[in-house]
Amino acid sequence: MLARRRISDGELAYYQCYGPARTALDELISVAGRRWQIEECLQAAKNEAGLNHYQIRRHDACYRSP
Repeated sequence: MLARRRISDGELAYYQCYGPARTALDELISVAGRRWQIEECLQAAKNEAGLNHYQIRRHDACYRSP
């Protein structure tokens, strides 16, 4: 279990981590941080494009003309 605290408001996020036992803590922290950044970018892109969850998962929604 890995916990992350947001600096701005102190909110905690928890990650359940799977991997080889020999994985260094620094590497685990680095990977968790990158995953968080990717999720934030995807959420921002979905909000800017105005897409809901179901519209991203359906093939025909991506190619529909406005």
